[in-house]
Amino acid sequence: MNFSCGCIFDKSVKEPHFKKSKHFEDLSASFAINAKNEKLGAHYSWLVQMHKNPGVKDPYIEATLENPNDPARPFLVPAIQLENSDPQTKFPHPRYYVLTPDVGELNCGLYKMKLTAYSDKTRSKVLAEHENELLSRVNTDTCYKTEFMEKMNAAARQAEQDWEKRR
Repeated sequence: MNFSCGCIFDKSVKEPHFKKSKHFEDLSASFAINAKNEKLGAHYSWLVQMHKNPGVKDPYIEATLENPNDPARPFLVPAIQLENSDPQTKFPHPRYYVLTPDVGELNCGLYKMKLTAYSDKTRSKVLAEHENELLSRVNTDTCYKTEFMEKMNAAARQAEQDWEKRR
């Protein structure tokens, strides 16, 4: 399926995988595509779990995310601790969510992500770090809503047909 939104990578580009470090574990990571306007937007979306406390009760968690338009000026985003909507069922480990504002133009490629746990909001003492990369398969500079939605709907229909055939 070729279209102006997609990316063609050579074999040297490796698909990143969820990682588990000493304190954190990736649960989900993606570029969330915003199709509200004809020109697409994108946001980082990253969910991690702290499976081992770094030594303080309420650490301050912040993400450093590569800026697709200016790698020398990364996005610094505080992570939000999530609570389960059912108060009777707590998460087994604290979960943190990172969402950036619109990143501007997003091109195909790998982007660096780093999570840092600090002792407090002053960020004077680093307790733990966790790193990964995120692969963008969408080029928002050449991609527009109409084509993107048509191709994604076609891909969803094809996936559904493939699923039905396997059943």
